[in-house]
Amino acid sequence: MAYLTKREKEILAHLKKDPTISQEELAKKLQITRSAAAVHISNLMRKGFILGRGYILDERSGILIAGKAWLEISAQVEDSTIDLSCGGIGFLMATELAKHQLKPTLFTVLGKDDVGDHIYQQLQENGVNVQHIIRSHSYSTPKRLIVRNGASELYQIAAANVYNFSEDEKKNWDDLLHSAKVLLIDSSFEQLIEGLFEQIKEYNLFTSIIGASLNWSIEKGFTRLPQVFLVCDENELYNFAGGFQLGLPETSFPVCQKIADHGLAALVVVFPQQGVVLSTKKETLFLPASPLKGTGTVMGIATGIAGGLAAGYGFRQATRRAMGKS
Repeated sequence: MAYLTKREKEILAHLKKDPTISQEELAKKLQITRSAAAVHISNLMRKGFILGRGYILDERSGILIAGKAWLEISAQVEDSTIDLSCGGIGFLMATELAKHQLKPTLFTVLGKDDVGDHIYQQLQENGVNVQHIIRSHSYSTPKRLIVRNGASELYQIAAANVYNFSEDEKKNWDDLLHSAKVLLIDSSFEQLIEGLFEQIKEYNLFTSIIGASLNWSIEKGFTRLPQVFLVCDENELYNFAGGFQLGLPETSFPVCQKIADHGLAALVVVFPQQGVVLSTKKETLFLPASPLKGTGTVMGIATGIAGGLAAGYGFRQATRRAMGKS
């Protein structure tokens, strides 16, 4: 799993064979000092692979992504060109994480057709775990057409394909939730959003809902869950609550803190030129962006935070790492 050193992997292997092994015995097997073994154990606890004394191991896997994938058809009137690419929140989040040597698991639905084959192959080549993608003859892989004239979008058309999950597929989804450390889910995946509130609570699963407005998240009750972290940009926050000056992150502190006090794990607001505001129940602070790299996109920050949380970091460090990777 990501962020484990070779030595840490060796230690986990020994602990799985004998959870009652002492640090002295462990040090002897690895031919290191007891104090070195203690440091490795401490690091594994910090990273979340050991849950407590007695070497209770966390067998949960890494990041689970649930989101749509489709073929994007972009037509440009100005120069009469047509471009084809893979799109959809599920595809974009999965490939974004895979860029950083992570191997996220993607749960989505693709048709048993040429378009579905192409998207599936692209995901595989990018290093995404495609084992749990559903392929169906009765479902046509979605397509979206966007027509632009220069920088102006004239219109877009998306196929409204609906897939009805079987009981076995619902069970597989539930098993994936139970075994994941972090969930990133596309808010438009309505079949999976239904019932998600209780599943997040039951499995104590860090979750971020991508593509949802703050108003939608509050209406659905997700801001009351201490496992949920939300990432939005300054415009979304301003449209929802107002009460601060765009482009001045510190003026948004009271608004951010009020939302965080609903009970969610964290609210992260992206200010594209300046950095991000991170608000939890304990604190609200501003993390400035690198002058050379900028802040990054909402999706880039959300996936970066997910990677940090899966590796055992807290929100502040996970957010800093996300800004460095975006």
